[in-house]
Amino acid sequence: MITLYPPQIANELEGYFIFLDTGVFITASKSESFVRLLAGMRRRAGCSFSTINPVLFEYTRGSETLAAYNKRVEFLKSLVDYIDPTRFLESMPDFNVVMAKVNSQNKSQTDFQLAACLYNYSHSKVALLTGDFKALPSFFPRTHVITVVQDKTQDIRNLGVYQFDRAGYAQAAQNALGD
Repeated sequence: MITLYPPQIANELEGYFIFLDTGVFITASKSESFVRLLAGMRRRAGCSFSTINPVLFEYTRGSETLAAYNKRVEFLKSLVDYIDPTRFLESMPDFNVVMAKVNSQNKSQTDFQLAACLYNYSHSKVALLTGDFKALPSFFPRTHVITVVQDKTQDIRNLGVYQFDRAGYAQAAQNALGD
């Protein structure tokens, strides 16, 4: 029914490649206004959307029939331009160790891989949209909040836009690695 967001969000995220977490797809499936916001960001701000295979798994988990599974896959693919295979994980051992130390309370492989995507593509305009405000350490600052009131249930869902902070990571790496 209602999606609230900072009016400057499209300008500030113009041309960004935005990774979407599982909660984004769940929220989008329950809010047409949120789907319109994402479509508008794609059209007006030139944003591209991506996700990773673990998110696809989490979003489709619990599908009781093949038809329900296929419907969820089709919906997810309607929102993203690309599903990143995250084949780069073994090429960044420093990030793996730093995350294991500074984010040890979060055991989610999905959250780790999404964070790794921001780190890996940090030379580009890249961000993460997620509803999990505790998934990432402080060197992934939240830059925007989007509030969605879901159509049927009227439940309120907050989603955050996160980016990678190279200087914050360098400090965390120095502390964690002792270099």
